[in-house]
Amino acid sequence: MSRLEDAIRPGRALIPYLTASDPSSESFLEAALGAVEGGAAALEVGVPHSDPVADGPVIQRSHARAAAAGGSLHEALALVSRLREQSPVPLVLFTYLNPVLAMGPDLFASRARKAGVDGVLALDVSPEEEPAWFGHLAGEGLDPVVLLGPHTSEARAARLLTAGGGFVYVLARTGITGTHDGSREGLSERVALARRHSRLPGAGGCGVRTPRDAREVWSLAEGVVVGSALIARLEQTETRNARAIAREFAANLAADHDDGQCMPGSTP
Repeated sequence: MSRLEDAIRPGRALIPYLTASDPSSESFLEAALGAVEGGAAALEVGVPHSDPVADGPVIQRSHARAAAAGGSLHEALALVSRLREQSPVPLVLFTYLNPVLAMGPDLFASRARKAGVDGVLALDVSPEEEPAWFGHLAGEGLDPVVLLGPHTSEARAARLLTAGGGFVYVLARTGITGTHDGSREGLSERVALARRHSRLPGAGGCGVRTPRDAREVWSLAEGVVVGSALIARLEQTETRNARAIAREFAANLAADHDDGQCMPGSTP
């Protein structure tokens, strides 16, 4: 069992997403450490990209700010190294394939492992398209995280999940991040499908904004992923408060109580 899987398997795992270098390297590091202090079991670190086609406006803005601050795959790996010096939290690198191809897949996998990355999700490539890529990640000791979407058939799920590691990222809905109403209709069916074909824990990312949302996902899967709501909260605050804001956000999301309201700054 990998460190990433070990962190998520017990359940109620909170997995915040942050874009590396957004809005600066130091602010990213402060927000990441704050999220860990607030109870994050693992972190997703997004690699800045010029065309994040799977993401909605909140995360698109974060990529733009990161790029303006000099963010890149090289810088993301450098920040992971710095973060690893201060925290043992498992880290998943979220990236589109182009930056990896520009660096070279072999060099990327080697540098990611040395930086302290635990898992990698290449958002725009599947095991069917590049089976050698997934095998190479696993060979370097990195968990290849696989996405299971709402239209994935039983037969295709069986093929996809054999290549996965760390956890299964389960999506209940189509569309880009942060733009739907938070409905999780279909998530239970997707989680059940994942469990039929994989021993890995599952994590759902479905418009989570409140503790009630998180509990709903946790009732079905071991992990809950939150990105747009956290980034929206951070972009409305002064950067010098990033650590405290992220800490409060994570702690509130994992709380056992809920007032039924969106957290300040989260997207409705």
